[in-house]
Amino acid sequence: MASRAEEVPRSPRGLHPTVLGAVVLPGVEPAVAQVRRYARALLGSGFPELYELTVVASELFTNAVRHSRPGSRAGGDTAGPVTVTFLADEDHLRLEIADQGGAGSPRLREPDDNGESGRGLHVVEALCLAWGSERRGRLTVVWAEFALHPPA
Repeated sequence: MASRAEEVPRSPRGLHPTVLGAVVLPGVEPAVAQVRRYARALLGSGFPELYELTVVASELFTNAVRHSRPGSRAGGDTAGPVTVTFLADEDHLRLEIADQGGAGSPRLREPDDNGESGRGLHVVEALCLAWGSERRGRLTVVWAEFALHPPA
C-alpha cells in the first residue's frame, strides 16, 4: 500500500507536499461557510494570507458545487461530495478542491458586464501565487497556491 505522501501529487514546482488536513463536505452552497471555518481553525490567525485563502476557497468551493456531477441544480439535486485539502511544502500552502467532475474544466472567461457570474476565477488568479486544475480519474481538482512566508 502506498503511503499518504506518495498518493499526493507533485506540486507544479515538483515538490511532494505534506497533507495538513482535509474535509469532505456535502455539495451544497451553504457548506462554503464550513470551508472558511475549517481553514481558519487549521491554519490559525497567524497564516499570512488567511483572508485571501478563505476568499479563494469560497470561490473554488462554490464553483465545484455549481459545476459538479452528479446532480442537476435545476432539478433541485445537490452536487456530490466535495473534498477540501490543505497541503504544504517548505515555502507554499496548496489548497485543493476536488469535486465529482463535470462536463468541462475551469477556465478564465471574459464576463459580461451585466452577467452575474464569470468573475470568480479572476479573483482567484489575483489573490494566489498560482492556480490550475487537473483530472484525477473522474474527479476534477482545482488548486491554488499561497506563500507560507511573507516576502522579505
